[in-house]
Amino acid sequence: MTGAVTAPGTGHALGLDVGGSHVTAALVSLSERRVLREVRRTLAHDAPLDQIVGGWAEAALEAAGDSGEHTRPSHLGVAVPGPFDLPGGTSQMTHKFAALLGVPLRPLLARSLSGSVLEDLPVRFGNDADLFALGEWWAGAGRGSGRMIGLTLGTGLGSGFVLDGQAVTEGKNVPADGELWSTPFRDGVAEHWACGAAVTRAWEAQNGRAPLSAREVVVLAEQGDARAIATFTAFGHDLAELLRPWAERFGAERVVLGGNVSRAFHLFAPAMQAGLPGCEVRRSEHFEQAGLLGAAALRGPGVPQAAR
Repeated sequence: MTGAVTAPGTGHALGLDVGGSHVTAALVSLSERRVLREVRRTLAHDAPLDQIVGGWAEAALEAAGDSGEHTRPSHLGVAVPGPFDLPGGTSQMTHKFAALLGVPLRPLLARSLSGSVLEDLPVRFGNDADLFALGEWWAGAGRGSGRMIGLTLGTGLGSGFVLDGQAVTEGKNVPADGELWSTPFRDGVAEHWACGAAVTRAWEAQNGRAPLSAREVVVLAEQGDARAIATFTAFGHDLAELLRPWAERFGAERVVLGGNVSRAFHLFAPAMQAGLPGCEVRRSEHFEQAGLLGAAALRGPGVPQAAR
């Protein structure tokens, strides 16, 4: 398991979610389990180091606002894409944010916050897919479950395995690093069958016609087009088939789906649910905010976890 556990249920925390072209910061109420204020900044992933870290700090300060004694956040949780050395706070990414590669970011971020209301705030890093899952477990569609799998379906496939508020990334019951995307499935890897492009491929396989975007197939399905409905049914069956072995190994009680493709949940969920008996399938309640909630809920090892 990772050292990340959910936070006690009082006070406030800051969540920071680092995307490919932006950073989003949020002040979160731990007692209400909701975002109180949210700030988004655009960041080019080829920007220099000081500009990237400075942008993170500026977004965090704006989200914190005029924090006084009773509203000062207890910590700052940062959701980052992988690969990333989470304990060391060091990026290992080569495909984006090249300026961060190999640089210990915790002291740099602390320096950017020096002299502000956020000075000396503990900084904790978590994988963005794990924190999507943690956020939904703590404050959304996964609440009340002991064992939950979170999936983000977009341009790629993200996954997080949560056991009683901890993201599980090791052991025989989860894929390596908790990452489902690269696990073998059929003639390739799982991500090939569980993303927006997979809907396009399913449409072509069903109809032998010119490719349509996932959004175009959604529009047709919602207009009652039988071919588009069959495409999403096939997509739901594929999701269930690739996830079933891991859901059974992990003993998942619930699967929560986020990402843009999951906005068409109603079109493929029945087929997916039919292929995952004993495991409830739900759509995300928070989508983009789930990662912020999960980041705000991060605490260090040994801190008691929140109630479900």
